[in-house]
Amino acid sequence: MRPLSLPAVRALAFAAIACCAVAIAIAIGGGLSVQLGPLAVRSHNPLRPLFLAVVCLGLALSRGTAALSSALAWHWEVLLRYARTVAVMLAVSTIAAGFHWGAFVAGGSDSYCYLNQAELIARGTMRDYEPLAEDLTWPGNFWSFVPAGHMPFGQPVPVLVPICPSGYPLIMAAARITAGRSAMFAITPLMGGLAVYLMFLLGRHLAGPAAGLLGAALSAASPTFLIQLFQPMNDVTAAALWAAALVAALFAGSRGTLPAAAGAGLLTAAALVVRPNLVPLAAVTGIGVMLLPRDRTMSSRIACGAAFAAAAAVGPLVVLSLQNAMYGSPFRSGYGDLDKMFSAAHVRPNFERYLQWSTGSHTILIVLALAAPFALKRYGSGRTAWWLLCFAVATLACYLPYVVFDAWWYTRFLLPALLPWLALTAAVLVVAIEALPAGARFPSFILAGVATVSLFLHTGSTRDVFRIRDLEWRFRSVGEFVASMPADAAFITLHHSGSIRFYASKSTVGWADVDKGRLDDAVAFLRRHGRRPYLLFEQWEEPQFRERFAGERLGALDWPAAAEVDGVRIYDPDDYERHRRGETVKTVEVRTVQ
Repeated sequence: MRPLSLPAVRALAFAAIACCAVAIAIAIGGGLSVQLGPLAVRSHNPLRPLFLAVVCLGLALSRGTAALSSALAWHWEVLLRYARTVAVMLAVSTIAAGFHWGAFVAGGSDSYCYLNQAELIARGTMRDYEPLAEDLTWPGNFWSFVPAGHMPFGQPVPVLVPICPSGYPLIMAAARITAGRSAMFAITPLMGGLAVYLMFLLGRHLAGPAAGLLGAALSAASPTFLIQLFQPMNDVTAAALWAAALVAALFAGSRGTLPAAAGAGLLTAAALVVRPNLVPLAAVTGIGVMLLPRDRTMSSRIACGAAFAAAAAVGPLVVLSLQNAMYGSPFRSGYGDLDKMFSAAHVRPNFERYLQWSTGSHTILIVLALAAPFALKRYGSGRTAWWLLCFAVATLACYLPYVVFDAWWYTRFLLPALLPWLALTAAVLVVAIEALPAGARFPSFILAGVATVSLFLHTGSTRDVFRIRDLEWRFRSVGEFVASMPADAAFITLHHSGSIRFYASKSTVGWADVDKGRLDDAVAFLRRHGRRPYLLFEQWEEPQFRERFAGERLGALDWPAAAEVDGVRIYDPDDYERHRRGETVKTVEVRTVQ
């Protein structure tokens, strides 16, 4: 037989590694399913691709180990040469994933707060209004008129003010004005793609293009990153802007020019407008601008620091002006009294939770980032690694005294630090890989990367990250159903108070703030104002409603619902008397499929 050509050996070597990677992905994830247009490729047996890998490897070895080693070294060089292109593809894939799995829904408190605030800004105002609140005979308190994610402001007739920061809604408002309502939902996927590419740039600065590529891949697969990528909330945007500020700070350090330092400051300002409580990160970023450059005079460092600080100061000034417009004072926010939200007693439980959640969702592998200052000395990036670790510590410090939560996805607060942390982890892994013989680097990189990314994705899948749209969709389906109901309808509800306003533009009042014993008075209040009252509940809300209004005429909810939309029930008080008279009340059932 004629010996295999070198291109054939390269192709066989690549095929063997690809088959091994598929086997690893199947073993970790329990199966693999890829849809290529009308063609569906599925596999649940890792032994089959592993067998193909052995066959390909055996054929490649027929040319000898030297030829195989040379082929694998060639693949490594190609990987380094085209790492930027692959990183761009990863960023585009991230954007595509955001659109494919994204819950483009005004659902809970946070998402409605951001979306409604964006619509208010697009209309040229910062406050909402509920006409029903003008009647002071309402049998409850003013919070009844306040939808999710908002607070009442002013007396005797309050306006409704969003409680969330305005930076993210400002960006969404620009999209709303430019391209319509649906464009607001595009901001998070686009920012997610930007964040992934910025992690490539950061990792490449730390330890070369392979580190950048691995850092981008780990960031794109992070369960915390993905669960926020699929929701219209500000976490991914905040992480992307802080990533941009870090990369810009490194660029400013290499250039040493005042415009570059000011550019890093402006990006920091934008990040602060999105997440104002992270002011300490501005100090860490500014220190990087001043101290990371080598061979700079003290006067040059001071000048760059001053340019950075002057530009970054725009952020707090914008925040103060926005808070003044919304809350009547630059020093008030929508989150209430700081002494109730921040406490030294929160530090220990938060530290334990964030440590457990972060390692649990990203594996213990991320601890490797702690070795980065020592492992990256050969690349001259040790100081940069220390700086990024300080950035991560500062981010954690901002949230340790904050309210204690009890769900892993609250690691979303740490996303600005988590992505650089993953870049550091990737850099340490690549340093270890590059210490191997040339022929072992490419397979080690691919297999280690696939294994880690597969673990991240599997963890995310088991935690319902890819089901966010399905879990949130009922807010939209209920809202659209309500929009088809009579124009004078008003809803006594709670969990859907924001989504009904967003999708149906109908009034809502919260039942939890109706005085006990006065449910009938609340219904009569709405009728007096020319509204047709309905009761709308999630199923888990109904027992709480019955307990609050036990003994009242409508409090037992003991008549058939007028409609049930994706498990959410809508009761018509008019049906109560019809049911008691023995008339049949039919429930309209609606099930939507996504």
